Amino acid sequence: MKQTSVCFLAMLLLVACQGNMATESNEPLADTPEKEIVLLALARALVNRRIPDHGLLADPKNVVLSDKNIPADWTPKLPDITLIMMSRAQIEARADSHGDFLYLYVSELSFTDDKTANIRVHSMWAKAEKSTVTYLSGGGFSVIYEKDGGEWKEGSSVSWIS
Repeated sequence: MKQTSVCFLAMLLLVACQGNMATESNEPLADTPEKEIVLLALARALVNRRIPDHGLLADPKNVVLSDKNIPADWTPKLPDITLIMMSRAQIEARADSHGDFLYLYVSELSFTDDKTANIRVHSMWAKAEKSTVTYLSGGGFSVIYEKDGGEWKEGSSVSWIS
């Protein structure tokens, strides 16, 4: 009986340790309200495909995101989507070398108070310097998130197409 109890306790300890290791190795998705709101809006845009002209993204699993209005030294992470952070100059250089492409950027991220946030996300064409194409697509959305308890929830939103 003692040997069975010891084995059972050892297995419990092993399971408990594995659970703790998994929790410790999972890095938090966001550690500031700004990052939380950006992640929610990007998930809305790309995971839920609610950004206008989502279907025109060259590769919806690898999306260029302008670093404008994104917290410094941070790359948002979404499930099954790689976000490629680029400065305006890098976006222009990529268009010049690879051709025109649709990318995303955050034009506004503001907080009315600690329970209300507003974010605007746009899809826009990066045009090569020698491009002669005129695009009649792109657009964006604005979302007001409200904190309910400890969780941000979409309060209201508006979308537009260019």
